[in-house]
Amino acid sequence: MDKKNQRLIELIKTTRKEYAYKYYISVIPSFLSKKFIAYCSMKEDLEMSLEYIRILKTNPDPIIKSSLTYSLISLYGKCYTDASKNKFPKLEAKNFIEKDSELMATHDFLMNLRHQFIAHRGDTESEVGIAYMLIPKNKSPEQSQMRFRQLKQHSFSNEDLIRFENLINYSIEYLKTAIQKHGQKIYNAMFKLFTPEEIVIMSVNNTK
Repeated sequence: MDKKNQRLIELIKTTRKEYAYKYYISVIPSFLSKKFIAYCSMKEDLEMSLEYIRILKTNPDPIIKSSLTYSLISLYGKCYTDASKNKFPKLEAKNFIEKDSELMATHDFLMNLRHQFIAHRGDTESEVGIAYMLIPKNKSPEQSQMRFRQLKQHSFSNEDLIRFENLINYSIEYLKTAIQKHGQKIYNAMFKLFTPEEIVIMSVNNTK
């Protein structure tokens, strides 16, 4: 059994342990639940990003600070990055952020960091390096050495963190609406495709 299926089984077991005493648990087929799962996953990613911001505001040590900074950029960008290969939806800033110029500027800033700094090594002010030669003053120039020095974005100002927080909370509110909408679609589809009795029969309460 591959790792993915092992984890799916683990999820079912955990869900059953929490709810089976009171409910029948019917796992929704993937062809119906893909969008719902994607939007719920995005919401959790953004909520985790808010937790990163909370810790960053406490000014942790440099290693933790840089790790949380890069994770914040990655998780935010992941929600808006094309996932068409697997046919998962992504958030589209033009659908709800674009009308607010300040939020859109913050979004563009984070996405540029994601594309040019985290995901790819691009031309960005967040990662600037120089190559230089050390030429001995009292020896032959042939004994020169090549060196490298770099300045890299490790953290954000509190003002930036507040801007990110506002943007992420705005995105979460949009996702809440999307989750409710697609949850209702799944609910309607399940009762259109199956009778209540069939849904109960499909429950995983007693599967091993």
